[in-house]
Amino acid sequence: MSNTEQPKEPDKAVYQRDKTANEPKVEEDTDVKPKPKPKIRKAFVPKKLVKKSDKPQEYRARHIRVSTLESANIFRQALVDFQKELDSEPIEDPDKPFHDQEKVENYFIRIAKKYSTCSTKVLGGDLGWLCQGMNTQQSIKYGALEIKKEEIVTSELLDVIMRSKKHVIPEPIKTKLGYHIIILCENRDKVEKEKPNMTLKPTAAPAGTNIPT
Repeated sequence: MSNTEQPKEPDKAVYQRDKTANEPKVEEDTDVKPKPKPKIRKAFVPKKLVKKSDKPQEYRARHIRVSTLESANIFRQALVDFQKELDSEPIEDPDKPFHDQEKVENYFIRIAKKYSTCSTKVLGGDLGWLCQGMNTQQSIKYGALEIKKEEIVTSELLDVIMRSKKHVIPEPIKTKLGYHIIILCENRDKVEKEKPNMTLKPTAAPAGTNIPT
């Protein structure tokens, strides 16, 4: 090669990789995939504690009294359907079963106040605390005069209440008073009521009198 000739680049130039250069970054996919919806976990529901007691029990119940079986079936079915609707809702609150029981009882009260033919309708059908073997024929005595109270609970109705499960509405019960829809709300150990002592003690006679004491 003469001094005047310029060096020629080969047809196929070979380029070596510069190892000191930074590797180009590959752009990540910017499309963010939606996160799957979290599964709704069933809340912890404590099991019912079976209270064992040797003491006699008493039960708080409500009832709706109507004159026909058709009416009784309509009201009972409305209550049962309401219970099923509440049961179908997802459980997110551990206290939901207790809130549902309260809702059903309030619904029962509304029906009783509007449609029951019993005098207890003003109390939402409240029968108070009942116990096995209680006297259903209550009366009030005024000296020798005895006045019987309105019969509200018959022996047949009391027997069904004693055998019922809490917050489970059984089939309508027929008695001589009509048809009853009942709900057993709660139970407890029987509370013995103390009878007031009405014995009158003799008092001292006034001074200056001969009245014996």
